[in-house]
Amino acid sequence: MISAARNYGNFLWRCARVTTVGDWRYYAWVGLLVAVSLVGLNAYCKQLVYGLSVTGMSDEVSWGVYIANFTFLVGVAAAAVMMVIPVYIYDNEEMHDLVIFGELLAVAAIIMCLLFVTVDLGRPDRFWHLIPMLGQMNFPNSMLSWDVIVLNGYLLLNVHICGYLIYTRYRGRKPSKWFYIPFVFTAIVWAVSIHTVTAFLYVGLGGRPFWNSSIVGPRFLASAFSAGPSLIILALQLVRRVTASGAATDLSQWVDVGATPGRPATQDDLDELARVLPAFAGISRADRARALAGTAVLEVQQGDLLLRQGSKSPDAFFVLEGNVVVKREESGRVRITRTAAPGDQFGEVSALQGTKRMASAIAEEPTRVLRLPADSLRILMENTEFDTIVRSRMSERLMITDHALLTLRGIVQVAMIINVFLLANEVFKEFYSGNLHVASSKYLFLGLHGHHALVPWIWTAVALNVIGMVLLILPISRSLKWLDVACVCCIVGIWIEKGMGLVIPGFIPTPLGAIEEYSPSLNETLVCLGIWAFGLLCYTLFLRMAVPILQGRMTKANEGRATTDLVA
Repeated sequence: MISAARNYGNFLWRCARVTTVGDWRYYAWVGLLVAVSLVGLNAYCKQLVYGLSVTGMSDEVSWGVYIANFTFLVGVAAAAVMMVIPVYIYDNEEMHDLVIFGELLAVAAIIMCLLFVTVDLGRPDRFWHLIPMLGQMNFPNSMLSWDVIVLNGYLLLNVHICGYLIYTRYRGRKPSKWFYIPFVFTAIVWAVSIHTVTAFLYVGLGGRPFWNSSIVGPRFLASAFSAGPSLIILALQLVRRVTASGAATDLSQWVDVGATPGRPATQDDLDELARVLPAFAGISRADRARALAGTAVLEVQQGDLLLRQGSKSPDAFFVLEGNVVVKREESGRVRITRTAAPGDQFGEVSALQGTKRMASAIAEEPTRVLRLPADSLRILMENTEFDTIVRSRMSERLMITDHALLTLRGIVQVAMIINVFLLANEVFKEFYSGNLHVASSKYLFLGLHGHHALVPWIWTAVALNVIGMVLLILPISRSLKWLDVACVCCIVGIWIEKGMGLVIPGFIPTPLGAIEEYSPSLNETLVCLGIWAFGLLCYTLFLRMAVPILQGRMTKANEGRATTDLVA
């Protein structure tokens, strides 16, 4: 127990240290986010002293841009499930590591949600009234009590799943399915619940006819599964760019030492592999002897090329001594997809499947590797334990491929069509019926009695939603440039529609027929910017911790390695 606590403490300490390492772009970005967060904190301190009178809210419009951002971000958090489903239900190995990025974004989004709810409270110190045993939570009668449960529960679920998977990768161990798979499927249901409960907060207020519609829940989910994956697509491309180790290098003139004869391997070499890869020790000597045919040992120097991306050969490699970095060239830039230390493998996927190499492998220091033909590797994989280890490591590659991004595009495409369709249904219901409750919709879309502050906003949102939907339907969005444009349109359009276009009109006109327009104050805007900056700062730091571990740069085996060597 003490040893486990010490190991976990070292893991947390190394994660904290790696967040302090980066180039000038990293420091500039983090510095900017910290500065904006502090400005927002200062604005909130002013609000805490003078009360909500420093905001644009009033007795008539008691929810404003704070709740608008909260509503949008709950959808972003729920959208992480759109990456979980392809991986854990449809077994899409290509997105295996990417799901961690989506869940880390969900954690950052939920943190922002909780902060927006906190700043919306006039007396946040009275929150203790909602804590069971201390106050009266009023569960299950109050929808707010349900919201407290689902938001904090979803946060804990994602923290556990991400933390456990990253920690097992750091330790070089296969995660125990019983310890995280049940939580994954629970999180899928929970993700739907957090946005459904948020919708019910509005629907349950019978005195606000603008919200009193059964279609609000489905609209919330459709918009969440449009804006959330759109944000993830942009985030993944940003991750892919900033984790690039530099411009692509012309490897055509390099000698592929991985194809050189080397010296024939012996039983002693296989025994050495068993020492650095314990799962290999369970293979019988007879099977090892069968696998020796065509097996060789290569001794290479720092910078030698062992595999060339795009080439084709039937060999897999295991590192006996040294370190090998595996790099993939995409869009003119190179990214580290994994790092192979003693006992690790590389090149096994293309060798077993007979496909072209997906990446290049380069020795980072003087290295000794064991080269096995695919047939020899198959013989060794007849051992169940060794087969399990090899296959589990085959998915341990930080691959952010165009195909994975286009998979998310398909999700956004369908969700956006449904979102626009539901919006059209809502508009038809409001205006065709022509009943007395259409006043809020008239104020939003057409203006009411000379008041039209939100009209330009909602028509901008509608235009962006339609443009985003059309771009996603057209084949042109298979180009990442146009896909980015479509994603931005969806994000901004849905933020306006589900924020200012949903929250504010519900209060206008008041039950007494008065029209009190709302616009956020400067102090309110600064608080919002501060929370967004803090959320982005959290996500930045989460990625800084996760990426070196997913790349295999930071592991339990290299605890003595300098922190500056862990980031590319």
